[in-house]
Amino acid sequence: MRLLITGATGFLGWRAATLLAGRGHDVTCVARPGRVARAAAAGLAVTERDAGDPAIQADVAGRDAVLHFAGVPDPARARADPATAVRENAGTTLNLLDACLRHGAGLVYPSTLRAAVEPLPDAYAASKRLGEELCRLHGARASVVRLASVFGPGQVRAEGATGAIAAFAARALAGEAIVIPGDARRTRDFVYVDDVVLGLEALAAEARWGETLAGASGKATPLLRAAELVVASAGTGVAIDTPGGRLDPAEDASYAADPSAPRLGFEPRPLPAAISAYVDWLAQHPASQGGAQA
Repeated sequence: MRLLITGATGFLGWRAATLLAGRGHDVTCVARPGRVARAAAAGLAVTERDAGDPAIQADVAGRDAVLHFAGVPDPARARADPATAVRENAGTTLNLLDACLRHGAGLVYPSTLRAAVEPLPDAYAASKRLGEELCRLHGARASVVRLASVFGPGQVRAEGATGAIAAFAARALAGEAIVIPGDARRTRDFVYVDDVVLGLEALAAEARWGETLAGASGKATPLLRAAELVVASAGTGVAIDTPGGRLDPAEDASYAADPSAPRLGFEPRPLPAAISAYVDWLAQHPASQGGAQA
C-alpha cells in the first residue's frame, strides 16, 4: 500500500512508519515543524508539514490511505488548552478528510476509548469525539479506531511521551520508586503498539471504511498490577508507592471497550510478555532515564 503517516516522529506515528515500511509498504512521513526531537526518529525521512496546513492535501495525492497520528495525545495538555486540542485533533482531521475525498484515499483516525464515554469525561475525549463525528459525517472514506492504552517501543517519558507504563518503566530503570497517585486499582486496557499497527495495516488493506472499531484487548488491568509487571521486567526491585490523593476525575476513572463494539483485528500478546519487550527496548534507548509519575 501507499501510505501517508502524519505525526510520524511521535510515538505511534514513528512505530507505525517503521514497521509498515519494513513490511514493504510505500510510506510517506509527515511531521510538524518545530516538533520535539526524539532519538528513535532521528533518521526518519520526513516532510515538515502541519497536518492542518492546506498544503498537506497535495501530499495525499497518490496515497491509498492516511494514518492520522498527528494531534494532542495528552489528556493533561488538552485540559490545559481545550481550543488547541480541538484544532489539533479535529481541525486537522477535517483538512485531511477534504484531501482524502479529493484524491480518493481513505483516512484511519485513531481516537480513544474515552470518546465513547457519555458524558464526555474531559477536553481530550471531547476533541477526539469531534474528530470522530467529522469522519462519520464527511463524504470521504474513513474509519475510527478507539484505542485503548497503547504502549511500546518509541514511547519515552523523558521525550514527552505520556502513559502509565512509560512512566513506570522510566522510574524502574532509573532505580526510582514508582508512584501511583489516586486510586492505584483503577484499570486500563493495555495493548502493545506493534500488535495495534498490524491491526491498522489490515484495516487499510481490507478497505474497512465507515466503521468505528475498538483497538483493545478486552482485558482490564489495575495500574498497580501493571507496575508490578514493570518492576519484575526491569529487575531493579524498586518500591511501588500508592499515596492516594485526589486526581482529576477523568484520570482517576477506569476505561474499557464496550464488549459489544466491533474490534480492530489483531491478536494482543500477553501483557507480561509485552511489558518485558518494551522494558528491554527502553533500557537500550539513549533517553531511557528520567523520573515520572503515572
